[in-house]
Amino acid sequence: VFQSYNIPRRSGLISITYLLISSTAWVVQAGNRQEYQYRDDAIENKLICASKLADYAACQCDPSAGEYSCINAQFVDANVFLDIATNYKYIKSVTFHGNNFQDLTSTPLFGADSQNSLIKLNLSANYIVNLNSNALQNMPNLQVLDISNNEIVFRPRDVDFLTHTPHLTQLYMRRAFTVTINRTQQFELMLEMFRQAKLEYLQVLDLSYNFIHTVPFEIACPFPALQTLDLRQNFMKNFIVNETCIKDVKTINLSRNQLHVISDDFRALADKAQPETFLLRNLFYCDCNSKEFITWLRSTKSVREKNSLVCERASPKMYVGARIAEVPINKLTCDEPLVTSHSYTNYANSLLIAFCLFSIF
Repeated sequence: VFQSYNIPRRSGLISITYLLISSTAWVVQAGNRQEYQYRDDAIENKLICASKLADYAACQCDPSAGEYSCINAQFVDANVFLDIATNYKYIKSVTFHGNNFQDLTSTPLFGADSQNSLIKLNLSANYIVNLNSNALQNMPNLQVLDISNNEIVFRPRDVDFLTHTPHLTQLYMRRAFTVTINRTQQFELMLEMFRQAKLEYLQVLDLSYNFIHTVPFEIACPFPALQTLDLRQNFMKNFIVNETCIKDVKTINLSRNQLHVISDDFRALADKAQPETFLLRNLFYCDCNSKEFITWLRSTKSVREKNSLVCERASPKMYVGARIAEVPINKLTCDEPLVTSHSYTNYANSLLIAFCLFSIF
């Protein structure tokens, strides 16, 4: 009788204990959720900008870190930078991405006062066409400049655009200029801008996604400290530059261009570069005319990840997709045509799609 009475009582105690524990856990979780909400609200309030920028949810300002950003705020007036300089004294990093400035200001972006603490300036994806030579004045210690994803047209009067930022170490110009006319003149002006800038500390230059067919012979010469030259996703069929100016460069990325074969000139240039300097993921053709470059590719030390390169097209077709490091050279023929108008159209379309996707994302 005692046991039959004790069992339900014990079960009741267990149930009550479980309810108490569950209730306590719920209260703790609710408290944590409320605490997290307060914390998130506090962080959000902390990042609210002062003055006119406070009207834009896309803008965040962190005065303690010196970081200010307005992403997809759709500003059209570049004078908005003056608002930051007026309201904040410590400015270390500024990002304005996804706006519609078109023209940078003809006067210093941040006004007459020198912004000695400014290290990073991101002006990407702002539909910038004209740079204006005075825009970067009063930024003597700027190290990182990103003007990617714009529609820059170089003008003779703007070639001193970078002369105000002698301490740049990284310059990003991905898909920075899309104008397809007068390309030779545009690149000459760009090179003159590089020469006048005297960027002795520049280590990274990114010119990827720019529809480039050829680069200026002296492209690397203005930058004695250059470590990385990024020329991915362009239209280059060859790469011939001043070999003296790339002898200390550690990475030259030529992937996703139109390097179907590797020319004699390029091979001679690459042999004088640092080991594993070049990245060459391209659509290579392997046939009876490819034997010399395949032999060279297997022996050179200047190409990084060379064992992963494959024959995109081949004669005979059985070697399509074969690794260049392994394809039997003595069995390559010229029986299969590797270049057709249809294949070129497909390649051009694939590049166009890649450019469009890059500009969107």
